[in-house]
Amino acid sequence: MGVLTSASTILEDMAPPSALFGHAAEAVGAPKVWDFLGNVPVPLRHRIHDGVEARVIEHFAAGGRPLKCCFPHGRGGETPFDRLRFIRDLADYPNMIVSAEHGNIFNRRFQAEFVERGAFASCQPDGVADVFADCGLVDPKGFIGVYAVAPFVLLIDRTQIGSLPVPRRWADLMEPDYRGQVVFGGWKREDQRRYSAYNKFFLLAMAKEFGLDGVRRLVANVPGLMHSAQMPRLAGTDASMGGIYVLPWSMADMCPRRDRTQVVWPEDGALAYPLWLTVKAARANAVAPLVDYFHGDALARTLNANRYPALAPGVAPRLPPGARFKWIGWDFVRHRSTGEVIKAACRAFEAAQDAAAAARKEFLPCA
Repeated sequence: MGVLTSASTILEDMAPPSALFGHAAEAVGAPKVWDFLGNVPVPLRHRIHDGVEARVIEHFAAGGRPLKCCFPHGRGGETPFDRLRFIRDLADYPNMIVSAEHGNIFNRRFQAEFVERGAFASCQPDGVADVFADCGLVDPKGFIGVYAVAPFVLLIDRTQIGSLPVPRRWADLMEPDYRGQVVFGGWKREDQRRYSAYNKFFLLAMAKEFGLDGVRRLVANVPGLMHSAQMPRLAGTDASMGGIYVLPWSMADMCPRRDRTQVVWPEDGALAYPLWLTVKAARANAVAPLVDYFHGDALARTLNANRYPALAPGVAPRLPPGARFKWIGWDFVRHRSTGEVIKAACRAFEAAQDAAAAARKEFLPCA
């Protein structure tokens, strides 16, 4: 794999949410009231919200029972997602969860008592494309169903990297030649010294693949972080922060300055960030219309068109020729030690940022 040259027509449906999902205050209610609780990446949020709404209305019109749904739209404050890991009773859990979070939504006790004993099902259809199966995206335990992937790729600003070779593999980002060039997702307030949020999934994937020493070499090359939505706006301009941006394919492909930038799908595989769902096995029939929607062909075509390759067996994913995925693995996600790996990778990043800030302060000219 190498440079991707075609641009997509990515659309963000910014229509206001309809009334079916209730008012903002309802989103903070107890999770047990919901048949469906969902979140998806922002570029897909309103479009999928409308699709869920249409399916629920269709189901009710055909004589099905009403389905109570919660789809928080980032209004701020606490939502039922913030409470999931504190639930102890299976009856208090939503019947269906759709999420774009990579963290484990089950606490350890709940996982052992209910999840590991078959209380939740992936409802993953058979026959997903080999490119997904080969990297292990299909949960071998059948708890989590992946309906699409947000691939992380590289957006290269050729004016920034100059004569340096364009990186082709993830390991290339750790080379000292790229010092001050590698930018990944994160943000902080202007009055803060450290970043308040950043892409821990990326750091975790690098730690699993290259160890903490690889992470330390990588973060030494990071001049700063930027929200992924800003990267395609600034890459190729005078305000560009670096020459190598790590971001979702859906964002990278929006960059209009292809005379100065290019999208690179790493040869060893784009990082696969799963969009997933899980369903209470005993309530699978009750929420079947929504399961069918997320694993179905109609949504798959929308996802593929917006650079979120879908796993629906009936629709071939739209990928560059020879594209591969790199996934950290469900066993690794669930392993007890993975939390410590994330913490260690984050400490390495913060230490590198602190060292860079100290160096800049040391070399500031005297007033």
